[in-house]
Amino acid sequence: MLKPEEMTKVVVVGTKDILEETVDTLHRLNLLHITDYDGSESGFSIGKPHRIASKLSEYLVTLRSISNQLRISEKDSVEKKVSVKEIPSMIESKLAELEEEVSKRQDAIRAVEAELKAQEDLEDAIKPLAALPLSLEDYRGYESIRVFVGFVDSEIEDLIRDKTEQYELYTGTFEGRRVIALAVPVEKEAEVSKILQDESTFVELRPPNLEGSPESLLEGIRSKKEELSAKLTELESERERIKEEYAEFILSSEEYLTIETQKAEAPLRFATSENSFVAEGWIPLERYDEFERRLSESTGGKIYVSKLEVDEEVKDVPIALKNPKIAKPFELLVNTFSTPKYKEIDPSIILFITFPLFYGLMLGDIGYGVLLIFLSWIIMSKVKSGGLHELSIILLYSAFSTIFFGIIYGEVFGLPLFNIVHHGAVEYGILGINGPQIGMLHLPVHRFAEVESLLTLVLVVGILHVTLGLLIGIRNVTVEHGFKAAVLEKLCWLLILFGGIMAIVTAMPAIMGGATLNTENPIFAGGIVLVIIGLIMLVKGEGPIAIMEIPTLLSNIFSYARILAIGLSSAGIALAVNTICKDVLFAQGGVFFAAGILVLILGHTINLLLGIIGPGLHSLRLQYVEFFTKFYEGGGTQYNPFGFIRKYTEE
Repeated sequence: MLKPEEMTKVVVVGTKDILEETVDTLHRLNLLHITDYDGSESGFSIGKPHRIASKLSEYLVTLRSISNQLRISEKDSVEKKVSVKEIPSMIESKLAELEEEVSKRQDAIRAVEAELKAQEDLEDAIKPLAALPLSLEDYRGYESIRVFVGFVDSEIEDLIRDKTEQYELYTGTFEGRRVIALAVPVEKEAEVSKILQDESTFVELRPPNLEGSPESLLEGIRSKKEELSAKLTELESERERIKEEYAEFILSSEEYLTIETQKAEAPLRFATSENSFVAEGWIPLERYDEFERRLSESTGGKIYVSKLEVDEEVKDVPIALKNPKIAKPFELLVNTFSTPKYKEIDPSIILFITFPLFYGLMLGDIGYGVLLIFLSWIIMSKVKSGGLHELSIILLYSAFSTIFFGIIYGEVFGLPLFNIVHHGAVEYGILGINGPQIGMLHLPVHRFAEVESLLTLVLVVGILHVTLGLLIGIRNVTVEHGFKAAVLEKLCWLLILFGGIMAIVTAMPAIMGGATLNTENPIFAGGIVLVIIGLIMLVKGEGPIAIMEIPTLLSNIFSYARILAIGLSSAGIALAVNTICKDVLFAQGGVFFAAGILVLILGHTINLLLGIIGPGLHSLRLQYVEFFTKFYEGGGTQYNPFGFIRKYTEE
C-alpha cells in the first residue's frame, strides 16, 4: 500500500537437459518477469525455440482463424475445464476436419452475402426506372438516338424544344424526385447534355443491361432476395450449431496452444551456450523462497537460483502495485494515467478516498445514488472481470458517497428530504420532519442557500488535496534526488501556497472594501515572509522562469470550485424538472398529467446520465491535473510474469 511491491532481480542457471522442466515450472509459478537477453555477453547467444514451436504456432493461427469466423469470444463459457492430457489428441483428430467444415460454411455464407448484395444493388438501380412507362430494352440499341435517363430538379421541356423539335420525353416520380427518360437525335446530344447539367443538375441513371418491364424484374429480384435470405439464415444457423458444438474444444485448445507456444518460445528470451542456459528477471521479494524451492524440486536440485545485486539507479524494475482488495479497482485509474516508477508513491489508496469523495460532493442525491447502486450491480453481474468490472466497482463506491452527501444535502431526486423553512414558510420534505442536529451541523445543508459556505469548504478541500500532493512530492524527490532537491522543488511551493493563503485571508476584508489593511498583522506579515522565502528557494532551484508557474498554483486551488458548480447544476436541473412537472403539468390534469410523468422520467434520466459522466470526469480531472502533477512522474513498466492463468484447461 502506497508503495509498489518490493522486487528482487534473480538469475536462473542450469544445463540444457533440464531446460524443459525449468520452463514448465517457471510458467506454472507465474512469477518471473523475464528480462530478455540482448546478446551482449561473449560466449552466450539468444536461445532457440523448441522444435515443436512452429507446429504449435501453425495450429494456434488456424484455431484463432476458426474462432474468429465462428465469432467465439471470452464471454463464451465451458461447462467444465478440460484436462491438458486430452487436448493434443483432440487437436490432431478434430482440427483439420473442423477447419474444412468451417471454411466450407464460411465460403458459402460469403457467396450468398455477395449474391444478396448484388441483387440489392440491382434492385436499387431498377426502382427509379419503374416510375417510367418503358421496358429496360427501350433504353439502348439505337444508332441515331441518344437516350438520357436520370433525376432532374426542374422543368426542362421548353429548353429542349428550343434546341430540337425531335425528342421524346417520359417523366415520373421516385421518392419525391423527378425521373426522366429523354430521347434526342445523336447530333443534338452535346447541346442537350449541356442544358441538363447547367439548368437542372442532372444526375444520370444507368439502366441495367436486362430486358423486360421494371415491375416484373423487381418482382423477380424480391423473390430471389427472399430465397437468398432464407439460405443465409440456414447457413448462419448451421454455423451457430458448429459454434455450440465446438466452443469448448476451441476455447480449451486455444488456451492450451497459447501456453505451449509460450513455453516453446521461452528460450528465445534466455542466454544459452553449448550446454547451459541463463534466465534473468524480476520477482516479488517475498516470493523468492517459494520460487527457489519450487525450481529446485522440479529439477531435482540441478538448478542454480540466486539474487542479483542491483544498482540503486536501476530503471527497469517492473511494477506490481500492492493495495488492499477494496482499493484494487483504483489501480485502473492510476495505470490509465501512467504506471508509477518503482520508488514512487502509488496513489491508488488515496484515489480510493478522494475520487468517491469528490463524486459524492458533486452529485449528492439519495435517489440518484440508489440508481447508481443498481446500475453498478447490473454491470458487475454481467461483466466478471476486466476494466469495465473495475469501473463498476468504482461507480458503486461513488454511489454510496452520493447517498451519504444526499442525506447531508437532504435531496431525493431534487426533492427535499427534510422540512425546509423559507422566509418563515415551511416547505415540507418527504419525511415530514425537521433535519437532525449532528454536533455543529444542522441538516439539511441546502446547497442553494449555503453557496458561500460550500464554496469555502471545497476550496479548503482543494488546498488539502494539493498540499497532500506536494508532501508526497517532497518524499518522492527526496528518495530520488535528496532532501535539498526536494526543498528547492516542492517545499518552496508549500511555503508560497500557505504564505499566500495567510496573506490573502487577512487582507480579504480590505480587499472587499469593508476595512483598512493592517500590514502589521503578524499573520499577514508572516504570510508575506513565507511567500518571499518560497520565491527565493524556487528561483534558486528552478530558475527565474519558474515564477511564471505561480498563477498555475492559484488556478489549481480555484479549480476545486468545480465541485460546487457541478453539484449546483445537477441540483438545479432536478429542481427545474420537478417544478415544471408539479406547478405546470400536474396542475392541469388529464393529458398534461401524463406528459408530466413523461417529462419527469426523461428529465431525471438525462440528469442521471449527466450525473454519471460529469462528476466522474471532473473528479478524475482533479486527480490527474491538480493532484498528480504535484508529485507523480510515472513511466514505470507493469509487472508481466511469464505464465498464464488458466480458464478452460487444467493440468
